[in-house]
Amino acid sequence: MKTQGNDSNVMMAEPAQGQLAQGFPPSAGHNKNPVGADKRGTETQVDEPAQSARPPVYRTRWGAWLLIAAGWLLSLAGMLARGGAVETFMLIVLSLLPLLSIVMPLLSTFGLAVSRVITEPKIKDGEEAVIRLTLKRSFFVPFAWIAVQDEMTNTSAAKKTRLDYRYLVAPILRKEVEICYSVLAVRRGEHRFGEVTVTVGDWLGLTAFHKKLECPGTLAVVPALPEQGRRRTEQLHGTVAEQVSGDSSAAFISDSGELSDITADRLLQQAGIGPDSRPYRDGDSIRHMNWRAAAKGRGMFTKQHLLEQPAEIIMVADTNGAAFNHDERLFDASLAWLARGIEIAAADGCDVRLLAGTVGTGGTKEKRKRGGQAAQQASQLLERLAKLKLTKAVVSLDSLRAELGGLKPGGVIHVYTADWKSGQSWVQLAAYAADQKCRIRLHVVTKQAVLTFAMREQQRLLEQAGLSVNWLAYPDKMNRPTHTAEGGVRHA
Repeated sequence: MKTQGNDSNVMMAEPAQGQLAQGFPPSAGHNKNPVGADKRGTETQVDEPAQSARPPVYRTRWGAWLLIAAGWLLSLAGMLARGGAVETFMLIVLSLLPLLSIVMPLLSTFGLAVSRVITEPKIKDGEEAVIRLTLKRSFFVPFAWIAVQDEMTNTSAAKKTRLDYRYLVAPILRKEVEICYSVLAVRRGEHRFGEVTVTVGDWLGLTAFHKKLECPGTLAVVPALPEQGRRRTEQLHGTVAEQVSGDSSAAFISDSGELSDITADRLLQQAGIGPDSRPYRDGDSIRHMNWRAAAKGRGMFTKQHLLEQPAEIIMVADTNGAAFNHDERLFDASLAWLARGIEIAAADGCDVRLLAGTVGTGGTKEKRKRGGQAAQQASQLLERLAKLKLTKAVVSLDSLRAELGGLKPGGVIHVYTADWKSGQSWVQLAAYAADQKCRIRLHVVTKQAVLTFAMREQQRLLEQAGLSVNWLAYPDKMNRPTHTAEGGVRHA
């Protein structure tokens, strides 16, 4: 990992193979690697016992101290027996080593304190997080180096992924050291910072003292779609959509089975923007027939003129791990599209209920009012989405009925999932919504570039049952790995 600080003694370049840079010792057990190699950030799994995946640990070289002690005893015996100048010189030199390699580093550990400042405690998925660490000590001690190791753990991930990074510095005449580093492409979740491990050692690499300092911190990364390029609007199979030019990060799969690059601004498809349509049923008035769609060979549909604004919007986040094949990034993409829908609903002043079974949002109703209050409440919902985890809970008619209680006529239920195979469950939800005079829209996130025959057949069956199916593409930019950079653009 690359970091930067305000101390001129920071070792930034990697030394030659097997050599020391500015007197810094290599870590124990890694003598074949350059000293600067441990500055790279590594993302490891906490539950993995492999020692090679963890950053190297500085240790006291007891073998070297054993040889020094033996040499000191031989020099003392020689001085007492012969009293020569050579024996006296060796005894003085070996007696000064503990002063430089034990006493000095030990004094540097007294009065150590560390503080952390997160420039923006809440960011969006894929953005950059800038962290500043300030290390203070009571008084400066020469001939000692300091290694600071920080840890960031994504508690929303199933495997609790952890990012470790280390910084080396030799503050000769400084009592305070400021460290600034940035983490790029941070993934959705609640990231927590724990203890900061400070290691103090001597320039000869003989001794290392470790001290853990409590410095808690939290970074909330809310779901969001990747940044999109220039937009243009066009008509796509009767649906108004915003198309993104040359960017496939957010796409909609049309009825033809091919991807068309659009944003989610119109995927909410609120009532009032033209008439909605449903499959034709016996007894429907001919005056409400969608003759234009029939003339184009799309089938028989009936127009539905509903209210200009839904009475209520219900957002349902599917957290079932099997629905996403236990792919956490696919789950993050689904939440990103859901977050976009919440932002649109909040901007339009709609009443919104967010249903997700793991963070206490089930049945909680968040009313949206125009103005700053709506934006604040939308921000709270996004923070709840950041804490969601994959579970074994399944979206079913019983769970939806228990959490919702009752529905307002004219409301819209939006379900965000990756499970397009559970046709019977979605049909039951559609029947329940129809009984309550509401509609249900199924937003399915997929990594498929083109719809398969099974997917298109399932869509046809679901639309016949009264559902509206939107196929949402998985943004390729979400595959960017989390990595670090020196300082960061915001710091610069």
